[in-house]
Amino acid sequence: MTSQNRYASYKAIESDAKNDDTQWLTYWVVYSVLMIAESFADYSVFWIPGYRFAKCGFIFWLASPRFKGALMLYDKCIRETLKKAEPIIDSVSAQLAKGDLSAVQKELAPATELLQKYGSEAFEKGMTAAAGAAKLAQEELAKANANAPKKD
Repeated sequence: MTSQNRYASYKAIESDAKNDDTQWLTYWVVYSVLMIAESFADYSVFWIPGYRFAKCGFIFWLASPRFKGALMLYDKCIRETLKKAEPIIDSVSAQLAKGDLSAVQKELAPATELLQKYGSEAFEKGMTAAAGAAKLAQEELAKANANAPKKD
């Protein structure tokens, strides 16, 4: 599914319309945040029965131009967090570009402490949000299938 999304991103960039660019740029931001969160979860989520299927459904919901899940999740959850973290991200990026790792470590120390303190709670909230979004996607797909014309 990811290669298909990359191609759709290419098509959006090459089109004259700009609204599809926003859809795909937002998708990639949300997808990246989810992959980072999943890497923190390590392999603990993979033992959950149906996790991979739920993840596939969730990614479909994110990428779907019909549901615009990535835009919805970005607007409701990710935008404010990134806005708050933007100065730190910009600073760390500049320090990394200079190769100043000690400054990076000093800049990230408070965030590291918060992650260690609240990491499991934040992970739990993220998993709850993902499960809710997957359920919403299932309900929307069920409605779409119920309203679809039946083929004889």
